Amino acid sequence: MTSALLILLIVVLYSLQTLFCTMYTNKYPGKPENASPVFCVLESIAIALFTWAWIGFKFNMSPITLLFGSLNAVVLFTYNTSLIKASSKGSYAFMNVAMLFGCILVPLMYTTIFLGDKLVWYQYTAIALMLVSFILMNYKDFKKKGERTPWSYYVFCALLFLSNGMYGTLLKMQSDYDVSQKNEMIILTYGIMGIIAFVQLAFKEKKDTLKAFRMNKKSILPLALCLASAALAINILVLVIPMINTAVLYTVENGGVLVLSAIYSFIFFKEKPQLLKVIGIILAAISITVLSI
Repeated sequence: MTSALLILLIVVLYSLQTLFCTMYTNKYPGKPENASPVFCVLESIAIALFTWAWIGFKFNMSPITLLFGSLNAVVLFTYNTSLIKASSKGSYAFMNVAMLFGCILVPLMYTTIFLGDKLVWYQYTAIALMLVSFILMNYKDFKKKGERTPWSYYVFCALLFLSNGMYGTLLKMQSDYDVSQKNEMIILTYGIMGIIAFVQLAFKEKKDTLKAFRMNKKSILPLALCLASAALAINILVLVIPMINTAVLYTVENGGVLVLSAIYSFIFFKEKPQLLKVIGIILAAISITVLSI
């Protein structure tokens, strides 16, 4: 019961993060291409500081946790970079599906092959339903930008698949090794990723780097709410990871976030409901229900 309530809270928080991040991006006053790297730097600071405070300003790090954290920082940076590159080269929908598939299938392969975790048939069926729902909820946007999609777009989609999956898998691997340092894993992951993102931004903008961080009244509130949601969500997530099969956890989490995000788009962005998206939402709800049994 406790784990179910925590997962529900994670879903709500990550869906709010998505909502507030969209609002922040729309209101960001600087160059549009800088909205994402600026967010990455600020997110890393907010999450690292929040997590440090969460554990009482302690920090116990083993060499293995440092290794996992460093690897995950590179994975997270790869994810953010691939997201930006892919979105500028081709269909957002295909990219989104690749990203969501990776978050479920990569941890599923890890827990099945290396940990020997086996699910029952109806759980595999529910996961398959969720994957179908991802396609249906994005189907209407499966359109290429322009007449030809460059091959590099599919490379970045593949990187999104792998990086999004490896991010969750590395969190699981570190938790299995030493669950007492799960929060240090977060601090290392986001702290190192933030440094990498800042160096990239500084290399690109040079003397105008600090100007990229200037916010206005319209962007600061959604940014603050987004960072707060993300920081709380990731710390609750690492509490839940040891409690439940990773593939089941990420299926419910990502499916729930996508469903709530679709509902938010109907309410806040006045998007008209499409039949396939509604069917996808229903399938996702069925999958979540089955996996919650």
